[in-house]
Amino acid sequence: MEIQNSEAIVCSNCQSEILANNNFCRVCGHAQNHHELSFHANKKHNLLQIALFFAIEIIVCIAALLIKEHTIAISLFFDLVMAITAVLFFCTNWKEHKFLLKWPNFSIKKILGLVALTILASYIVQFLVGHLNQLIFKEEYSFYFTYVFHKYGNYLMILSVALCPAIFEELAYRGFLMQKLLNIVDEKEAIYITSILFFFIHFSMISFFWMLPFGLLLAYVRIRTNTLWYGIFMHFFFNLTACLVEIYNYRDLF
Repeated sequence: MEIQNSEAIVCSNCQSEILANNNFCRVCGHAQNHHELSFHANKKHNLLQIALFFAIEIIVCIAALLIKEHTIAISLFFDLVMAITAVLFFCTNWKEHKFLLKWPNFSIKKILGLVALTILASYIVQFLVGHLNQLIFKEEYSFYFTYVFHKYGNYLMILSVALCPAIFEELAYRGFLMQKLLNIVDEKEAIYITSILFFFIHFSMISFFWMLPFGLLLAYVRIRTNTLWYGIFMHFFFNLTACLVEIYNYRDLF
């Protein structure tokens, strides 16, 4: 006798476990709405993928934090791990995600306006963060010192700090993560959840005042435009501005 393997789901009435192809619950006898059951099965699958993705992100970030002395090689290694993670998860449901790499209704005016706003915001943030570090921690923090002694340090810093995060964090958070959330919650909730997780993964409480609003803006733009490209450009120029400010501030020290 052939045994058919069916996915176990829960009854829409009593929450008892039943087989997905059952028309009635074996416990309460309630007729099953297969459209609803399919939704719940997909919801569980999406939640598992989100949990796996975020668990990997957390593990990688904690591993990076445990290393006291970061070299260029170590920074690039973690960049590579995060990039591979982003690409793999984005490509898991390529048919569902590929439309985000298109650029419908491309607007030069819109992208120039968003980039200009981003550059201004980034400059203000660098100014405020510098003063907050002095006021609260009585010290200066700069990622520039990791790269400064390398012959091509400035270029490697822009690659690691500006270009890689702009591409792969957008693929991961406004791409894979947001699209999965949109299968479970509404747009507003997806924007908030994505932005909070984006802030949380950076493990920096002092960045709360700007990281969360920036994440909200990137998520909102992604929803409104149905493409990742505006967010990628905004993310890149935000981080590029930070790099250029660092290079300018420490230009006379080395």
